[in-house]
Amino acid sequence: MMWYNKWEIEWMLMTLDNENFIMVCDDSVSYMRDVYNYLDSKTIEILSFFGLSNLKKKRRIIIYNDLELYKKHIEDYHEYKDYMCADTNDGNINILSLEAANQTKEHANMSIDQLKSTILHEFVHICQQDVELEHMENDIVWFWEALATNLGNPERFTKIEIKATNEEIEDFISLRNNYSVSYTIGLYMLENYSREEIIEYVKFPSRLLRDCNNILNNAREWSVKKLNKNNW
Repeated sequence: MMWYNKWEIEWMLMTLDNENFIMVCDDSVSYMRDVYNYLDSKTIEILSFFGLSNLKKKRRIIIYNDLELYKKHIEDYHEYKDYMCADTNDGNINILSLEAANQTKEHANMSIDQLKSTILHEFVHICQQDVELEHMENDIVWFWEALATNLGNPERFTKIEIKATNEEIEDFISLRNNYSVSYTIGLYMLENYSREEIIEYVKFPSRLLRDCNNILNNAREWSVKKLNKNNW
């Protein structure tokens, strides 16, 4: 039997689902089927990278057509900021609709392609959560974003020379060009580490923490050499 919570009843929702996710949104979201078809075709490759055939349990992809409702959702976990448009705080993928995103300064020009790729980025985070066997109180954010940017929406980011110190990279929220830095570190790791080695870091973040300085130092040196050789 399908179950509904309070906000679903209030929204008059539409749903589409497969074995890994159920997409939920206001019935005024006209592009829902387009987004669903894109995700249905793209998520298999991401699951495969993480050695998964399916997610451990079906997740919801909730498209918020109400900016204020999304803000309330975020504030259950932390302070809302204008740049926030998607998250996996509750183990589901929550994202603003185009109409709601366009009400913000940061995402005033979000396109349907950007919406799709942002959901795929968040789907990578869901896979990371499913594979992780050892949970640390403080996530190593640059690593989570290194994988999500490279596997989920690489077309949205630019590879750069890494000039930040390790300490600056570890303070990810304050880091200038933070997602481009993480994207570049991810490129380095995907080129120089096997998939199995990377998955071990996802499973056991304490091992990643142990190796962080070495990875970041090597990624920084690698980015400088790539730039100097014009070999991106």
